[in-house]
Amino acid sequence: MAIAQLSTPSVAEGVPPRIAPPTPVQGRMAEYRQRAACMGITLMPWQELAAQFMMATGPDGWLYRELAAIVARRNGKTELLLPRIHDDLDRGRTTIHMAQNRTLPRQVYMRMGWHYEKCHPEQVGYFKQGSGMEELALKNGGIYTITAALRGSRGLGSDTLILDELREFETDDILGAAVPTLASSPDPQRIYLSNAGSESSVILNDLKRRGEEGGDDLLAYLEWSAAPDRSIEDREGWVEANPAMGRPEHPAGMRLMQTLEEAYRSLSPSKFETEHLCRWVASMQPRLVSDNAWLACRSSIPVKPIRPAIGFNMDPSGHRASAVMAWPMSDGRIACVELMDVSGDPIDVKQLGTDLAALVRQHGAKKAAYASWTDKDIARYVPIAEALDGKEFANASENFARVIMQGRLAWDNADDITTDLAWTARRSHDSGAWIAVPATPERSVTAVLAAIRAVWLASAPKPPAPRIG
Repeated sequence: MAIAQLSTPSVAEGVPPRIAPPTPVQGRMAEYRQRAACMGITLMPWQELAAQFMMATGPDGWLYRELAAIVARRNGKTELLLPRIHDDLDRGRTTIHMAQNRTLPRQVYMRMGWHYEKCHPEQVGYFKQGSGMEELALKNGGIYTITAALRGSRGLGSDTLILDELREFETDDILGAAVPTLASSPDPQRIYLSNAGSESSVILNDLKRRGEEGGDDLLAYLEWSAAPDRSIEDREGWVEANPAMGRPEHPAGMRLMQTLEEAYRSLSPSKFETEHLCRWVASMQPRLVSDNAWLACRSSIPVKPIRPAIGFNMDPSGHRASAVMAWPMSDGRIACVELMDVSGDPIDVKQLGTDLAALVRQHGAKKAAYASWTDKDIARYVPIAEALDGKEFANASENFARVIMQGRLAWDNADDITTDLAWTARRSHDSGAWIAVPATPERSVTAVLAAIRAVWLASAPKPPAPRIG
């Protein structure tokens, strides 16, 4: 397919997507705007921009066979879809709208059906409103139907396939069943809508990878999201991910900003980042600590440790193990450094235990801690080591987060801990306490679990000085 004449997006078009190909200038935008006006929709700048990609044409039909619009919640994705569905129906095309459940598609469907019954009743063949039977058909052959992913779409045919709330699709099975519906169309297109996902959002994550890598002329991947280096509190990042806001000083922008302020106060950081900053998270479980709090603790560390403690942990699979050392500094902070992070298939426990024992002697460590359910074999080589489990590990987890949040930790050259923190969550207990756990069973966080134990030991009060009578 030939590439249409291109131009570069400008700020004048509204809040631009952080990731996007150059904006096409040839397409069915006049028809799209007419359909929007017919439905009483005043398009926002970001919707106009997204529609330019969605409606872009080349010599053989649609310029982009796939269009992904990734934007935070409550920014008007529904209004982006309605004129397009209207255009498909008027042209006698078939559209299938799919999501994990029919709740969101049904809202779009009912608006579309009511519009045709009110404004174009002479065109309507039938408008089914029963749950599970939603289908709007025009006399010209145009059809719009909705379906839940669980029900599937086998046996249906379509020209346009809309996959809504794509972040909820955790296997590619539904895509394998849905894509063949486009096989007989001479000019098919897939439209994906979502906010950001997690590591389990397999279809969305593949689209994001393709969009970031570039080189796929048939995919238009548009992502409005807060820049990765912005803190979760940065209001400019909120604007980047919420293009409906426009300028925050305008009334509509002020209302949306108020909504975001409320969400920021009430939602967990991971949920706020995903739904309102449109940034990917490792897990929807609450993070152990924020990236910003951890990075703020980076500091130069004295070469000579004072009364150090060592924590170590091995993954239950035996494929990874970490050791971390911590000690109290003269300024009241706790120093934290990595000693080792090793892998094996599986790890040689005897060699690991021997290496740990050598580190204990080298640094003059007085205390060491381990997890009894995974590390007993290693602990045999470290005579000073004691198990740190259960309630005490819950205390250690809370202490680790508290020390970081208060800026009382100092670390440097801790790449493994930094990486693991993105995959470490808080698991609550009925008592109200919580412990640090891997956010997903497939990803080990041994460096963090070792650091929690080392920092707990290093945080203990100094023993009283002996009295000389």
